[in-house]
Parts: sequence; C-alpha cells; structure tokens
Amino acid sequence: MARDPFKIKRADPLLVQIVIGVLLLLVVGLLATYVLRPGRSPAEDARTAAAIGSMDEAQVEADERREEKRSAAALL
Repeated sequence: MARDPFKIKRADPLLVQIVIGVLLLLVVGLLATYVLRPGRSPAEDARTAAAIGSMDEAQVEADERREEKRSAAALL
C-alpha cells in the first residue's frame, strides 16, 4: 500500500521543547556575557582621549603641509 502524500508528520513535541530550551539558554548566555563584560577604566578612557588628541594634531599638521605644497605648486 502506498503512503498518503498529504499526511503531515509532526515533529516530536519533546524534541521541539529541547530545541527551544537550548536556544533560550543561548540567548540568556549571550545577554549575560554582554551585561557582565568588564567595564572600561578611567585610565583607558584617558589614554583613548590622548590618542584622539594626538591624531587630531597629526592631521592638522598633515593638512598644513599639504596646503603649503598646493600653494607652492600654484605659484609655479
């Protein structure tokens, strides 16, 4: 006898609950990792601010050198 092609085979309810539970644990674990990650220290913030300031100074100097080259080339 041939199988009924329109018959729907349902997944095992226990398997579905296990999969949902594992996914829920994964989400909770990721959220806990995000919440409990180490915070930034004031020293790290100060180093970051100093690095940004030095990068800004270097950019200003590079812009000035570039402008000097452009004006020198324009005078030629």
